[in-house]
Amino acid sequence: MVRRVFLASWAVVAAWGLAGPRLEELDILRDEWPRAFFFRVAEGMSANPRVSYENWDAQMSRLQGIMGKCLDEELPGRSTRNAPNFTQFKAAHPNEAVLLHYNGNSRDPRDIRGAFFAGHWLYFNGTTITADVPAVEGECELPVADPTLFRLNMGRYQDKNEDIGLCLLDAEGRPDWSKSEQVELLGIDLERKVLRVRRAGFGTSPLALPAGKAYAAAHMTEGPWGKRSNLLWFYNFSTRCPKDAQGRQCADALVADLGHEFGPDGRLAAFDGLEFDVLSFQHLGKGRRGPDMDADGRMDGGEFGGINTYGVGVYQFLAKLRQELGEDRLIMADGHGPNHQRGFGVLNGIESEGWPTLNDFAVEDWSGGLNRHAYWDLAARPPVFNYVNHKFIDGGEGITPDIPFSRHRLVLAAALFTNAAVCYSFPPPAEKGQPFPIWDELWQGTDHRVAWLGKPLGSAQHLATREPNRLPDLAGIAARLNGQEVEIAPEAGAIRLRGAEADGNLVFTLPGVPCAGPDLLVTLTLRGQSRPGYPEAMPRLAWCGIGRSPWSLIRPETPPASGFCLRGGEEREMDPESGASVSYFRQRGVGGEARESYLCHPPWKQGVGYTFWERDVDLPQRAVLRFAMGMGPLSPERSDGVVFRVLVRVGETPWQEVFSENYKAFAWADREVDLATWAGQRVTLRFVTDCGPRDNATTDHSAWADVRVAQAGEPERRSKPIRHMTWVGRDAFTSTFAFREVATPTVDLEFEIEGDQDVWIEGLSAHTGAEVVWREYEHGLVVANASYHPVQIPLASLVPGGHFRWLQGSPTQDTTANNGQPVGDTLDLGERDGLFLLRTTE
Repeated sequence: MVRRVFLASWAVVAAWGLAGPRLEELDILRDEWPRAFFFRVAEGMSANPRVSYENWDAQMSRLQGIMGKCLDEELPGRSTRNAPNFTQFKAAHPNEAVLLHYNGNSRDPRDIRGAFFAGHWLYFNGTTITADVPAVEGECELPVADPTLFRLNMGRYQDKNEDIGLCLLDAEGRPDWSKSEQVELLGIDLERKVLRVRRAGFGTSPLALPAGKAYAAAHMTEGPWGKRSNLLWFYNFSTRCPKDAQGRQCADALVADLGHEFGPDGRLAAFDGLEFDVLSFQHLGKGRRGPDMDADGRMDGGEFGGINTYGVGVYQFLAKLRQELGEDRLIMADGHGPNHQRGFGVLNGIESEGWPTLNDFAVEDWSGGLNRHAYWDLAARPPVFNYVNHKFIDGGEGITPDIPFSRHRLVLAAALFTNAAVCYSFPPPAEKGQPFPIWDELWQGTDHRVAWLGKPLGSAQHLATREPNRLPDLAGIAARLNGQEVEIAPEAGAIRLRGAEADGNLVFTLPGVPCAGPDLLVTLTLRGQSRPGYPEAMPRLAWCGIGRSPWSLIRPETPPASGFCLRGGEEREMDPESGASVSYFRQRGVGGEARESYLCHPPWKQGVGYTFWERDVDLPQRAVLRFAMGMGPLSPERSDGVVFRVLVRVGETPWQEVFSENYKAFAWADREVDLATWAGQRVTLRFVTDCGPRDNATTDHSAWADVRVAQAGEPERRSKPIRHMTWVGRDAFTSTFAFREVATPTVDLEFEIEGDQDVWIEGLSAHTGAEVVWREYEHGLVVANASYHPVQIPLASLVPGGHFRWLQGSPTQDTTANNGQPVGDTLDLGERDGLFLLRTTE
């Protein structure tokens, strides 16, 4: 039976390829909301031989489309069932979107099919081969000048060895990838400076390697993304990428490859488009190894003349792919992080994998998430198709957090406020007969009506903007702004900002913004010049935030001094090959509570010991240090704990330990340390995480949270330091920044804008009031309270004369909120909650 399905669907491919997809016929692109589709659950169920096509189709056809992996670039075998099943689905449901999910960064080398040349991949800086090696197959030894540039037992599961590219050197001593071979690393003898490899890998032939005239470099890889998967080789998208014999760079080869797959004879002829997973904007090196993008054998990070040639190359790749696929295919890519692609004007939109971000289940970055999607809604290529992939992971451990229904509704509401579709990897509780249930808000509860809200009757509105603006006009604001190396001047009804020092960012402050209560909403309208060397359509990153107290020791914008030490050794600068790390987390989840943290891990790869980070701080009178410590979810069972230690010193005097505790609970523990001995002095505070009393570094993911200095006996009135991002482009764009934990009468607003080119502020206002946002539709109303406290609002103040009722919720979802009853004269919104209401006649 399954074989007959495959044969029939491949016949459909040829027939569909004659007509091509028609985006204007897709229901999910109509201006009716919510837009919703199934994400990679469609792929997983389709690939499962125990699930019949008929059962899969019945589940997947309930919304407005499907997305999944149907090629083998990341997961071997995904094309076997998925490409024909997805194609047959498209023939049966022509109005539903069928979309490919595709790794944009890298590829399984077993899936190359001869389309790429050895120089199209990213390699680390490499080393010369020091003795003649004949062209032989099988295992052999490679004598090299520097064997420390290669790694064993690496990858996601620490069970892979690196793949290595070998090539001859040209007359100038540069790698010549036109004369090359690929090999698999089997072992390293550091003392003899020898690599043991398996020759002629990945379809290549053995190459004679003369001493001093041949070269070896490790591939830059990621993954594997599955126990049965392989390391994936990174594409070299840099504009400095070497060219093959046809004059093609990596981007050209990939465009041709995808063009064939989507062409009339390709496996994806019926598909409506694709989404590039990840697709980074930049790759930087760490320590002694980094990407060599121009193939000269040296680490360069892709930056030449101050230009990120990798990011520019990614943009050019997307532009070429757009030309190849035409306007009748959707092209999207991940866009929820600052290091994701910037294909504005070329892509139809972005995916947010987790909204606002994957680990932010507290929705701290509410405003950053809104700004990202709102800008893409204006700057993407029509037809615009942005979407939120609703999912959260707690603490980077792959654990789905336990959050209330209200938090789910808040995320779904945010998507609607920014014209974003929704798919989800975080499903509601299971229902009988529905292996993958649908959120009530996406199809009108038990009524099961897709796009039930209809057309929007206007844009999303912020309630706080009805409150008075607490700032002066732009001329008054210009007089109060201050910034180092920034020229600030009124200009034609705006404020012009110009960098006074080349190659820096614009950083400036607006001090003393008055507040009243815990909530402050700032609106900011900006436009700016593009950066030289980058596409005109590519905007610049910008941030607005509440400044940090000098006593706050966790600062994302300025990483702390850090290092590590192996037992019996000397302290060293951070080396990623040691396993030691200190990483900033806006929100690190521990025991169901997320806090701003530095996540630390003691060294473990080359030996055990401790990791440390440091800050200099001027101590007040009656000084105390306050912080919380927490461990990962696996630590209570697998770890002997981490010894958290705090040391202090003045200048170069000896360290004095003021705190030490062995701790391994998956819970935050708040601590306070008396520093009065050093009151009034400038000190260095050192925070140490030692691998534990038994030298066991297993699962020693340890976090220092909310680390700050305070004054004993004085109440801590501190407005939470936080900043949110937006984009600055050629056209004016208004962003919103909701600060929801203000505890002081005034705050200092801090701004940073990427690059030093001119920027104009065309509007800036500040309003005191809860972050309540709503949007009215033909058949309903969506309201969200993003603040950290409940609010009550007269319904008529949002929609005069409107009448609404609650959805009737499914039995396994939130029937308390979605009870099917009429809405009264007031709306009661809990903290961080969203409401979806159905319009009625009375």
